Amino acid sequence: MHQSKPTGSSDPSAEAEKNNHEPVVARTKTALRTRQIVAVIADGSSAQVALWQKENGIWRNKLETHGYVGANGVGLTKEGRKTTPVGAFLLGPAFGTENPGTELPFRQITLRSWWVEDSTNPDYNSWQEGDHFNPPSEHLADYPDAYRYAVVIQYNMSRMPYAGSGFFLHCATGGPTAGCVSIPTDQMERLMRLLRPGAYIINGTSEQEVGRF
Repeated sequence: MHQSKPTGSSDPSAEAEKNNHEPVVARTKTALRTRQIVAVIADGSSAQVALWQKENGIWRNKLETHGYVGANGVGLTKEGRKTTPVGAFLLGPAFGTENPGTELPFRQITLRSWWVEDSTNPDYNSWQEGDHFNPPSEHLADYPDAYRYAVVIQYNMSRMPYAGSGFFLHCATGGPTAGCVSIPTDQMERLMRLLRPGAYIINGTSEQEVGRF
């Protein structure tokens, strides 16, 4: 990110220069309620993923990497659509097979850990411990590479049946996801260490779409 020269805020030309080089996240409604935004700009099932952090009034890029989204891209979604939900969502808690030192609330995966994706279950779209949950619920321990490091994307937290469930930011495994956002494992480890409670993710198909949120 370009950083303009330090100057007083009373200088209109300097303020205009700063505004010209602000990232799109700085002009979003989400920027008014958080100091960290993960911006996901998808092109089909591929995406550019960047963490922006507000420091001393300036949004700075802290991480940028290639990643993946759902096989059907970013857009309106529902259960089984393989589409990453468009819009802005709170991030957290974190989970995984190991904790890289995140400051987010963290939950360790066990052999009894499930994410319930059965729309007929009252615990739909939530983490539960148990012996078995009906398909398409995910037994989290079955995906040790993807879920080595992961963060919940808080979509459909009201648990509306069939609206979509189990959307995470997690480690990439070489291709499109079923609707999650994934980035390389080393970048995910770094991101987990950088994220703080209250961070948001904005998913879109262009800078213009990200800017709407």
